[in-house]
Amino acid sequence: MSVLDNAIVKLQAHALALATITIKGAPSYPTEDATVLPLAIAHVSDGTGQADEATTCRMLVNLKADFHVSRVSMKSAYTQINLIIPEFLERLAGDPTLGGTVDTIVFPVSFAVSAVQWNTIPTQMISFTIPVKYRESPIT
Repeated sequence: MSVLDNAIVKLQAHALALATITIKGAPSYPTEDATVLPLAIAHVSDGTGQADEATTCRMLVNLKADFHVSRVSMKSAYTQINLIIPEFLERLAGDPTLGGTVDTIVFPVSFAVSAVQWNTIPTQMISFTIPVKYRESPIT
């Protein structure tokens, strides 16, 4: 597995470890099925890479951790959202290297809440943007 795969697995583990709410699904890769909610999906968003004097390749990558909750009851959706946001941020603050998979999370971590549709299932989503930094050796 790649550095990014390992970091994503760790983000999913943090999602499943939430104590204030039970996340029912957190697959290693995005899934087509959003029928089991709340659901957490972590994935790569974007980033940059830079070579430092041909000895190190420095990566700055934005990972996303998206939490989907049911929109059947907006009161229930926002009760869950208001529990997920602080606890997930606290878990990230307590593990800034994501279990040693990256050099560091480059705080601040941002988040946004929006109404979305995941493969025809309407959900309310909290999307965390988690900037991570790590270094690799160049391939010659």
